[in-house]
Amino acid sequence: MKNKYKDLTLNTLIFTISSFGSKFISFFLVPLYTAVLTTSEYGSVDLMTTTAQLLIPVLTLNVQDAVLRFTLDDNYNKEDIIKVSSRTIMISSLLTIVILSLTKSFGIIDLDNNYLFFLFFSYLMGTINNSLNMYLRSTNKMKIIGICGVINTFIACVANIFLLLVAKLGVNGYMIANILGICIANIGMFLFGNVWKDLKRGKWNKTVAKAMFAYGIPLVANSIAWWINNASDRYILTFFCGTALNGVYSVSYKIPSILSMLQNTFYNAWSVSAITEYDKEDSDGFIGNVFMLYTVASIILCSGIMLFNIFIAKIAYSNDFYVAWKYVPLLLVGTLFNGLGLFIGCMFTAVKRTKDISSTTILGAIANTVLNFMLIPIIGAFGAAFATLVGYFVVFLIRLIRLRYIVKMKVKWTTIIFSLIFLGIQCSIATISNNSFLQIPLVICIIVMNKSIFIKIVETFIKKTAK
Repeated sequence: MKNKYKDLTLNTLIFTISSFGSKFISFFLVPLYTAVLTTSEYGSVDLMTTTAQLLIPVLTLNVQDAVLRFTLDDNYNKEDIIKVSSRTIMISSLLTIVILSLTKSFGIIDLDNNYLFFLFFSYLMGTINNSLNMYLRSTNKMKIIGICGVINTFIACVANIFLLLVAKLGVNGYMIANILGICIANIGMFLFGNVWKDLKRGKWNKTVAKAMFAYGIPLVANSIAWWINNASDRYILTFFCGTALNGVYSVSYKIPSILSMLQNTFYNAWSVSAITEYDKEDSDGFIGNVFMLYTVASIILCSGIMLFNIFIAKIAYSNDFYVAWKYVPLLLVGTLFNGLGLFIGCMFTAVKRTKDISSTTILGAIANTVLNFMLIPIIGAFGAAFATLVGYFVVFLIRLIRLRYIVKMKVKWTTIIFSLIFLGIQCSIATISNNSFLQIPLVICIIVMNKSIFIKIVETFIKKTAK
């Protein structure tokens, strides 16, 4: 008999190893980046990465998400699915080259060629990585993803250290190193995951392609809206305040990335379980237990990271980047709601209600954008951080309200609500004061409120996994 608790636990462990790679690079190498690169250079590279994240779902029509959903569906041939995905990536990559060439030729964008090359290869490697990751995830080859994640970490770390400290290539070295890491990881997944064999056997099936695009296209609006929530503030901030402040603000995301890294490892595993173990009535309490464990753990982690924000900032941020600590508390709470919104979104994916996913994200993006234009000219990066928090909260709240039509979970909402209230108070204190000791009573309250629930659910997971 299938053990859903065991599958989720094992997949979480594997994804912890896999996703640790990119997050390790982005956080633990921050002291190196802030010491070698200027705020303006870092801000410019961040804008290229952010732009690539927007182009990926738009130009591929979100075929990557369709790969996961349809490969898990026994009614479709997995070889045909990866064939459709690969051809879509190839066509979209050619389109990207045309777009970048035209915008450069007509002076629409005024950037050095090295930044444009970085933008293109970030797009290309990102689309390939997403597609391979989804395919291997849905074909239960999680170990390959984990191993390639470690390879990505090792290559990128060594390359960053060599190109920045030894070769002293500056921002060009930074861009080359990060592209190189993901490139090697992609080759590893393609070869050792035997994707090349499936790709060779697959064929362009119009019926499969039509079904995948019908599923993915509504998610394009979702991806754009999610990008607006996650990244549009960088552009608006740059417009009003310049690339230097955007560089500082971009670095402030690195501490919240600790929380998002831990959330994403669980979310990646859950995205599979949510589809394969979907039960509208949640008759065995599995979905409710997972949601409570995820939510309680996220709140406790968010509170703990916020408590040590100043300490971490002193180690991670050098020179002019240190002031980034001020924006971290708001971004941390925003990251928390982002993770909860993504978790709930998996339930909509399970029943193929992609329009609900898109509409909720769009509402959050509207709130985010309006607040960005209202607040950034007045309070700068604080306005961007607050707008991000509100945008993610709107998405979470609306999805939570609609969730009752998807699944009936048994959850202790009172504990969650009061924990979020205490976390909000802690966030306010952490934003206006650099005295971390003032936060301790609130951290203790949050831990005490959730301790028994957390322990009980963990014990349930251990017992169920051991069977």
